[in-house]
Amino acid sequence: MATPPTAASELRHYAGLLAIELDPQRADPTGTPPAPLSVAAATALAGHLAKDLASILGDIAHLGLILPGALYDQTEILRPGLPLLSALAELYRGSGRDSTFAPRLIALGTERGFFPVAAINPLRRPGSGPLLLLPFCFVGPSDDIARLARVMEDTLMQNGQVSPATNEAVQQAFGLAALNLSFATVGDLCALLRVQLEANDFLPLWELLEHAWFERPGVRSVVLEAGNRFLVAGDHVHTLFYTFDDWAQFGPGRPLPAAELGTGYLNWARAQRQYALALEAYGVHVRRVLANPRLEETLATSDDEAALAAFRDIPCLSGDYLVERIFHNDNERPERQMLITHQADAELGTLAYTVTSLDADGQLARLEHHYPLQPQGVQVIAAQLIQRCAEQGTERQVLHPGRLLYSEAGRSLRAATAIDLAAHTERPH
Repeated sequence: MATPPTAASELRHYAGLLAIELDPQRADPTGTPPAPLSVAAATALAGHLAKDLASILGDIAHLGLILPGALYDQTEILRPGLPLLSALAELYRGSGRDSTFAPRLIALGTERGFFPVAAINPLRRPGSGPLLLLPFCFVGPSDDIARLARVMEDTLMQNGQVSPATNEAVQQAFGLAALNLSFATVGDLCALLRVQLEANDFLPLWELLEHAWFERPGVRSVVLEAGNRFLVAGDHVHTLFYTFDDWAQFGPGRPLPAAELGTGYLNWARAQRQYALALEAYGVHVRRVLANPRLEETLATSDDEAALAAFRDIPCLSGDYLVERIFHNDNERPERQMLITHQADAELGTLAYTVTSLDADGQLARLEHHYPLQPQGVQVIAAQLIQRCAEQGTERQVLHPGRLLYSEAGRSLRAATAIDLAAHTERPH
């Protein structure tokens, strides 16, 4: 009895990767990955890869195979829902002339240097090495793909060395110098990344990423040793942003002795930036909420779902920077003198600007702390303060003590003094 044809709606897909480890001695670490291949070059390369895959996996002639003639870094592959791989499968399904499945090899190339389909167009960001990836996607009936998936996970990485012919074809097609080429699954790539992150004490980051990439249900939360808190749900991570004063007075720094607040806040800020940058790089949107004592208490006594609801009840921080107003004189007299203390660390750079302004009588007009929320926030803050001084005819002075300055008694940031500047000048460089 003949097997009925498989409808496109009944198809499944399973993806793999050709991992290309670049030679650091011959590759430019700031270089841009190569442009996508032409249709002819992509087709020729696809033939090499299909032959290798058949040798490693066994009979795959009954399955469809689609691959782009392009290279990506792992942050383009590992994103919530794995959209690039899903896009490849959809392109395969949409390529058929009718609604039934027919196995074929599809190689995607372009004569314009980019793909017209945005979902598979490589970003080609400078410094994307030393590992570049060429994804491929098998498509076929559900049972066949389930069997293939088990074989791929069990054998692809262990037996995944490419043939000499494919090795040469890949390097020539893309103009690369590679140390090693091998096949792997997405699971293999994730396992390697987990090992790397765990070895560098970033296992909580892996837990957040994995939850988002594979669209796990519910909420996953982590609290770091420095007091950073992250909750991931869907493709969003919710986190608390603390000014120094809030961190020291009611936040994670509250139990610390006053003398340790500076080091503690630097540790918190370092972890916050590292996690935020990594999460955004892998397609997980970071939603910052300004901490407050009531929210702090709610999070300490709630389960993850209630904590998520508490986060969502508060508008997220937007824009490039945050202004924390400590004092503002209600007389609205123009500012005549402005003292700006650059609160910075040698490793982390700018943490905040403490702005103290005086009116014409020498009375305190404003005391503020300006915190950059994005890398460009430093330049935006500087431009805003310069414009503010120009509009009011204010004399401006910027002080660089070279460290974070705070009052131990008040557990709050403070402006620099002549003693602070003298101490910085006397330090050996």
